[in-house]
Amino acid sequence: MIEIKNLSFSRPTKEIFGGLSTSINSTGATLLTGANGAGKTTLINLIGGVLKPDSGKIIIDGLDLSTLTTKEQSRIRAVAPQRRIFDLAFSVTQILGLIPHALRASHSQEVIDAFELDALADLKITELSLGQQQRVSVGLALIQEASYYLLDEPLSAQDSSHHDRTLDLLTMVAKEHGLLVVAHNADASRFQAHICL
Repeated sequence: MIEIKNLSFSRPTKEIFGGLSTSINSTGATLLTGANGAGKTTLINLIGGVLKPDSGKIIIDGLDLSTLTTKEQSRIRAVAPQRRIFDLAFSVTQILGLIPHALRASHSQEVIDAFELDALADLKITELSLGQQQRVSVGLALIQEASYYLLDEPLSAQDSSHHDRTLDLLTMVAKEHGLLVVAHNADASRFQAHICL
């Protein structure tokens, strides 16, 4: 379980959280919603270790996130940001190859199949559409072996077919892992819990 205890975080001109407490189960998908600027991406970045809170704690499976090294954190959670910047013209195969087979999840082939990444394998990431790049980005996170997956807007650039495939895939992954999903256009009934900021 991810426990968020009395979490506070501020930007120079705005408090984002003041004493936020909530939790994310070790299995099942949790939907994270809220108005623009409410702090959804900030919360993903705090749990992902990209940002550090002003006060409060994030406890993942009994371990204080602030005491873990980056390598230790990467074994616990994998993150797909809202927009991953792909500047270099690597092929999709080369990008997915960044995750060695020894560190891949047992469901990695299901991810590759659901996102049709084999069909994109030889294409340069910089030549793909925004929706295709997003599928590669989310796929890159989901093929990693991790206890928790933090996905920021994985549905936003997808057509209806890939939208439904993504939700089906998340439902499958959530049977054995914890998922925190930021989404504005998802059917809430597909999620076991809901956090609204």
